Amino acid sequence: MDSLTYYNKSIAHAEKGSEARAIAYANRSMVCLRLELYKECLVNIRLARESNCPERLVEKLDRREAMATDKPNSSLLMPREDVKLKLSYKCHANVPQMAECLELRRNAEFGRHVVTNRKLMAGDVVMIEEPFAAKLRDDYRFSWCAHCFDWNPFTLIPCEGCTVTMYCSEECLSKAHQQYHRYECAVVRDVSRMSAKRDECGLGLHTVAKAIGLFDHDLEAMKEHLNGLDESKVDAFTMDWRTATPIDVYNTVYVLSTNQALRRRKDLTMQIFFATIIHQLMLERTELGSICATSAEKNKILFDLILRHWQISQINGIRMFHLLNSHETDLQHHAFTQFSLSTFFDLVGVHVMYCY
Repeated sequence: MDSLTYYNKSIAHAEKGSEARAIAYANRSMVCLRLELYKECLVNIRLARESNCPERLVEKLDRREAMATDKPNSSLLMPREDVKLKLSYKCHANVPQMAECLELRRNAEFGRHVVTNRKLMAGDVVMIEEPFAAKLRDDYRFSWCAHCFDWNPFTLIPCEGCTVTMYCSEECLSKAHQQYHRYECAVVRDVSRMSAKRDECGLGLHTVAKAIGLFDHDLEAMKEHLNGLDESKVDAFTMDWRTATPIDVYNTVYVLSTNQALRRRKDLTMQIFFATIIHQLMLERTELGSICATSAEKNKILFDLILRHWQISQINGIRMFHLLNSHETDLQHHAFTQFSLSTFFDLVGVHVMYCY
């Protein structure tokens, strides 16, 4: 599998339509052929041909194509279905992803926190929640899809605007760009370099980009919504999730604690400094520059969102882990995520995924 990672890195960093990228696709097709992943082999042969494949490789690709055509993939490497978790107890009436035994409390000692009104056993499932936002760690960018989070190192294709994200299909690439990646693509690599807290910073940027997309990319509408939002009335534990809209869900993330008043002056200064750089890069390199050019209020709300969600990610971000197969015992930390409900458990998120 290490060879696939290196080939994927080559694909991501090579210029579109270049011979270097064609060779990487061709090499990846050979790996798939040897693993008896014939469908994936054919996909890579097609990608190599579309990427200015050199004449000296044409005959090899033709032979591989003949060997892979009309053959079923090896049953030994067929993907397993994800484990389908179920709540161990009756679900909450308005929050179907949470057991009804859980309650949100607040006091001076612990602040907001979750308690249970019944005894729980080790292994009980009391919450099944999808993250509002998730960002792959650097070590996993070349083996996981950055949009649907499928583990699929065999057919990943790169974002042409950056060398940071790869996707399992054109569909995922298109959805990511339309929904959020258009705002982070041109700055995400610089963001990962400028701070030691790259996971939190990257997740904060991703959350901002995704939130803008929820408002149909209309910063004016987003500004009016947030200015009129009564934060004291937003509660993820009392909201009716059965009828909640994506913006309702974002509200529960937006009101999470930033701990700004408790931060040391030095730390806050550094956060403001980096947020200012990210803000300027987004204005210079994305369509947000023209959107904010004529409005100081839009300019300000963009900066405020960058700083706010970076701080929220630092306090409320949750590490997500996975198992690639049922034989593994060590959980692998592959992503950093933002949840509305699970953040109050102050634990790590475990995404148990059996892939191969």
